[in-house]
Amino acid sequence: MLSRKIKWVVASIIIGGTILALSFVNMDQNSVYFYTPAEAVEKAATLSKENIRVGGMVKVDSVQWDRPKLSLAFILSDLKGTEIHVQHRGTPPDLFKENAGVIVEGSIAAEGNSFLATKLMVKHSEEYRQPEHGGTQADKSLLTKSLAL
Repeated sequence: MLSRKIKWVVASIIIGGTILALSFVNMDQNSVYFYTPAEAVEKAATLSKENIRVGGMVKVDSVQWDRPKLSLAFILSDLKGTEIHVQHRGTPPDLFKENAGVIVEGSIAAEGNSFLATKLMVKHSEEYRQPEHGGTQADKSLLTKSLAL
């Protein structure tokens, strides 16, 4: 009887440990992390061989958009003096603008002064604001219809 209980305890520990280890490995692979511009520049020599994410603000008066070539260039800043020149090919997201928070994914140069972005994500507020002046006529009709249901 005792040996049977010991087998169950050992089997439970092994199964539990395996599940815990797989959870940590999976969490590490799926965690979303980005470097600040200062961190990226500081570690650029080692990070230049990796695909990374860097988050910061789009510097005012730095955006250069060439629509026919779908070429976007801007400066990513941490607002503390660290700046990275970013090149991106493709259409920017609708919410992309100067002085907005963005996360760029791609590769940084070993010197840390430039970044080639393959993906551009815009940070947006999670705050809902009610339309000014009571909204449009379409908003009012939608609200009236949904309240009638």
